[in-house]
Amino acid sequence: MIEIKVHTKPVLRSPKLVGGLPGSGYVGKLAADHLIKELGAHLAAEIYSYSFPPQVLLKDDGTIELMKNELYFWNNPTEGPDLLIMTGNAQAVNPEGQYELAERILGLSKEFGADSVYMMAAYITGRYVDRPKVFGAATTSEAVAELEENSVTIMKEGSVVGMNGLLFALAKLQGIRGYCLLGETSGYIVDAKAAQAVLEVLAKRLDIKVNMVDLENRAKETEKTIRRLEELERKAVEQATKRGVSRERELPYIS
Repeated sequence: MIEIKVHTKPVLRSPKLVGGLPGSGYVGKLAADHLIKELGAHLAAEIYSYSFPPQVLLKDDGTIELMKNELYFWNNPTEGPDLLIMTGNAQAVNPEGQYELAERILGLSKEFGADSVYMMAAYITGRYVDRPKVFGAATTSEAVAELEENSVTIMKEGSVVGMNGLLFALAKLQGIRGYCLLGETSGYIVDAKAAQAVLEVLAKRLDIKVNMVDLENRAKETEKTIRRLEELERKAVEQATKRGVSRERELPYIS
């Protein structure tokens, strides 16, 4: 069962649906949440589903929050397109729920006038890099060419799992052009730097200005954490090597 609570029905000009949900490195969710905050987007609808994890989140005031997805809107003050921005604190835990949610969210976005979908997610490499690349895929060859014009490395194999993949792929069945932007990440940490890389490409593609200061600061904290982990790993390897050498010396000679 899915329940959609519509708070307002915005009047939008050629809106683009932009979304990111929790996943590896929280790349998509970080990017979507940052976009909502910096643009001052307004809540349009909340989406609840029995397919979300059976839990609630505790807030700092002692109240609780159900697992949900949210749809925000932003009216562009320039001549550029308006935005619908989707985020959430969970993805559905089963394939059926993910398909159903994706279809309902796309249907609602289409009611609000969305003519294209941009999903943000993670491209997992297993290693941390200083300058994450942005990989991408799209639903048409024309859309792929548009991503290439924005220095996106096109994915030619593999898959994009979960709703971050489904939402842009199913858009094709709804007559909406779909794009997916994936930030290069190790997959082991909450990666603000990868989220920033994705948002920079998106902002350029949609010709919008997004203040990146908060993400940059968070990325710097991530770098510090990575450096501490690398130092701990280096020391652990050194200690293990020394222990191996000492044991070798203690072993008796056997002929």
